[in-house]
Amino acid sequence: MNIYPTPRLLVLLALSVPVALGVGIFAPGVWAWVPLVAGLCFVAALLDGLFAPVGEGLTFQMSAPETLGVGRTVEVPFTARFTRWRQPGLIELRLGLGRVLAASEYPRRLVRQDGAFGGTLSLKATARGRGEIEAGFVRWQGFAGLVYVQKKLTLDHEIVVTPDIHGVEQDAADLFSLDNIYGVRVQNQLYNGSEYHALREYDASQDHRRIDWRSSARHMKLFSREYQAERNHHIVLAYDTGRLMGEPLAGLKRLDRAIYAGLLLGYTALKIGDNVRTFAFASKPYHVAPAVTGIHGFNALKYQLSALEDTPEESNHTLALADLNAKVARRSLIILFSDFIDEISADLMVESLNRLSKKHLVLFVAFKDEVVEDLMTRPPVEPEDVTKAVFAKRLSDQRERVFAQLRRQGVEVLETPTELLATSIVSKYLALKRADRL
Repeated sequence: MNIYPTPRLLVLLALSVPVALGVGIFAPGVWAWVPLVAGLCFVAALLDGLFAPVGEGLTFQMSAPETLGVGRTVEVPFTARFTRWRQPGLIELRLGLGRVLAASEYPRRLVRQDGAFGGTLSLKATARGRGEIEAGFVRWQGFAGLVYVQKKLTLDHEIVVTPDIHGVEQDAADLFSLDNIYGVRVQNQLYNGSEYHALREYDASQDHRRIDWRSSARHMKLFSREYQAERNHHIVLAYDTGRLMGEPLAGLKRLDRAIYAGLLLGYTALKIGDNVRTFAFASKPYHVAPAVTGIHGFNALKYQLSALEDTPEESNHTLALADLNAKVARRSLIILFSDFIDEISADLMVESLNRLSKKHLVLFVAFKDEVVEDLMTRPPVEPEDVTKAVFAKRLSDQRERVFAQLRRQGVEVLETPTELLATSIVSKYLALKRADRL
């Protein structure tokens, strides 16, 4: 427990210096009182600290969660209480939050209500990893307001920040509640796929183009073919974990947003009946996982993606995509989460994707940077704003030329607003499946 002066005491001490000089110059006869007054101020501060509320009777209660999805905000109530009879009317609180939880907000000044000091910590994680709430620093003033009393409370709360599994479950529930998800509900598999399922007796509600004339002639009765969505497609989630993927986008790293989108797509694909495998690279490939199947394989997919971390290395698309092309023999839908700065840095990536697209269906997920768009559309106020808008426009045009080149090579390009990235990827996957392109 530490005791130190408040601004009020420091101001009194600062004012005492010119007063003492004035007394010494204009009234030297009363100079003997100056040390006495200074001594009284010192004694008053000492007594204020002595009779201040006692810190040994301070307790702090907070029930922080053990895990938290990245990007989510959880309200955690906390209470500080003095068990001794001397209690302050106002305390100031500072929590020792780790880097991962540094964006969390909470009230810094707490007023006593019903004998306790209560507040709510808006706990928010900006990156995956281990977040710590190491300590709480509480201070209060003495009754005269001349000194602060500060006490450090050891909390040692550790929170594991994972991909936002709860958000994936919510979005997946919303998607699977729609009637246009192919292959999820039995009644929606009819007439909407490419795989022959069974014969059924024809009635007027069916499309006459589904009539199987050979079987109808053999049974002397009209029969129609029933189709369902083709299953057992192969999906590869390829992650670039290089330097650019560690840059923040709307408060979260690009890699964290890509992992969330991959989990949502993986859950949908496994639910429908397709296979999903993961691949990751930076300066070289370092993660190749076997394919998982069935909805029970989602747990394995979750652990695989949770282990991915961004690195400060530059990405080597040529080596990584060549290795991926060699390891994946069966035609697959390869979804590449990556980013680039300009045409020059994208040349090797475009060439590698061209070779990969000759064998597989490739979906390149582009991260739309709202900051660049804002620089282009914001009305200029200063000359620097014009320069920023010109460079932003040039960067945007270069990216569009790269996207156009990828589309000419047969690569699907998806660029959507940040908040719609995950659901847009799932919608694109379902559209490709419906069009029999997988």
